[in-house]
Amino acid sequence: MEDLEKQLVCPVCLELFSKPVVILPCQHNLCRKCANDVFQSRGAGVSGVSRVSGGSGGRFRCPSCRHEVVLDRHGVYGLQRNLLVENIIDIYRQQNRLGSGPGLLPSPLICPEHPEERINIYCCLCETPTCSLCKVFGPHKDCEVAPLADVYQQKKSELSDGIAGLVAINDHIQALISQMEDICRTVEENSRCRRELVSQSVEGLVHILEQRKQELISAITEEQDERQRHVRALIRVHGQYLGVGVALVERGIHIMDQPHMATFIQTAQDILEKMSESSRGAELPRLELGFENMGRFSVDIENLSHKLQNIHFCHESVNFDDEEDEEETESDPDSHRL
Repeated sequence: MEDLEKQLVCPVCLELFSKPVVILPCQHNLCRKCANDVFQSRGAGVSGVSRVSGGSGGRFRCPSCRHEVVLDRHGVYGLQRNLLVENIIDIYRQQNRLGSGPGLLPSPLICPEHPEERINIYCCLCETPTCSLCKVFGPHKDCEVAPLADVYQQKKSELSDGIAGLVAINDHIQALISQMEDICRTVEENSRCRRELVSQSVEGLVHILEQRKQELISAITEEQDERQRHVRALIRVHGQYLGVGVALVERGIHIMDQPHMATFIQTAQDILEKMSESSRGAELPRLELGFENMGRFSVDIENLSHKLQNIHFCHESVNFDDEEDEEETESDPDSHRL
């Protein structure tokens, strides 16, 4: 926090930056007014500063690191503004106006048991923030305690790691959902192709095969519907888990801005436990490799004119591979591969 306050002080006037704030090429900040004062005061022949003839450009050295700053014809008004620092300054000044004190730290919490004492330690056994008197004379005298700041940093680090881990898991689940959606579309496309193949194969035998053709097409459609229902069910499961993970991430990001260490620790502990539970349940069911393959719905009409009534789909086990040309395994000598 002290480092942040130092970053909000102009190195020239040694006061809080006054807007607008410009950022130099060396990434140091200056009030535009201070930058103009430095340029004007050193521009009249002072060592290290030179003017560009025929214009208002020139150069001077950064007060912080002595890096040379080259100005164009717009002078200091050509330097880029640092809107982020300006916003932080606005927040800082607003907090001061609201009575939060001269610094950026919030008002310390007071122990409910000892109104004159600030909460400055954390009871590791009871998992609650408390004060020094509670440790010496109060209910936590036999408990192990740690400095509140140390526990705050530990919990904040754990929450940060938990957020990062859960974000990675959420990204992975989102990728799986996208992959399964692609598989669902591929199943639909493959089913459409197979229906067309079946229709083309029986076109010349329409008088004999019309009823059987409808049965075969219906079987393909049923298989498609069954597989798509299964895929969509998995999508819903993954989507629900993703929703929980996104909610935890949003809540974790929100609580990261909690200024009170004690309140943050209590809230972060609950979120970390939920994140741990969510991470342990991340082993979600997945589809088998090649689930979208519809290769078993194949048709062969050679030498089948005399056995039209015995046409069936191949009596081979379902194999979710991408190979289309598989060897026929028939259990019925009168059955023919489709």
